[in-house]
Amino acid sequence: MSQSAMQEITCPKCGKKHSFQVWDSINTLEFPEMKEKVRNDEAFRYRCPDCGATALLNYNFLYHQQEDKILIFVDADGSSYGDMEKILKQRGNAFDGYRKRIVLSYNDFKEKLLIFDAGLDDRIVEIIKSSIWDNVEERYKDKHIDEIYFATNEDGENGFLFRKEGHMVASMEFDKALYNAIKEAALSRIDAISRDDLIIDRNWAKTIVARLG
Repeated sequence: MSQSAMQEITCPKCGKKHSFQVWDSINTLEFPEMKEKVRNDEAFRYRCPDCGATALLNYNFLYHQQEDKILIFVDADGSSYGDMEKILKQRGNAFDGYRKRIVLSYNDFKEKLLIFDAGLDDRIVEIIKSSIWDNVEERYKDKHIDEIYFATNEDGENGFLFRKEGHMVASMEFDKALYNAIKEAALSRIDAISRDDLIIDRNWAKTIVARLG
């Protein structure tokens, strides 16, 4: 069930206060238009009626794409993922059979959507990203890259964006052949040791790669 409430937001530019719809839970089967609005940022972008300034609000919410059995909890302030992890790992809950994830930032949430929209397994993608990170830190440390994100361009081509202090500094194509090779060779073992894992990120990938040997 979708849940939202009007909250008072202070404009970061002019200081005026206005109401904005803030979502605690989004169900795209109940509100199909929200599927696009979370992807184009409309659901979270505050626009001040007085000065026109915009701001992307970053807060905790549960995203439920029920028609595709996808559930993502965004713990933007890092305060709730422990409790949510316990709930989602309980056997026999309403979300058995779902792809359940917990992410710790809005950017990570958007990346998960892009990966799932592309029909990919985010665990394999994170393993590939982990290898890319190792290469970047070994050979391009002077570039000070601090973020790598999976992305899809307007032509539907997948790749990775390299960012420094919020700005893109480089990109590379997504190697689908490598993805398929890793999936074929390791998916069954990944499933066996991480089926219930909810936070799938760089730290997770490093741990899994070490366990896979």
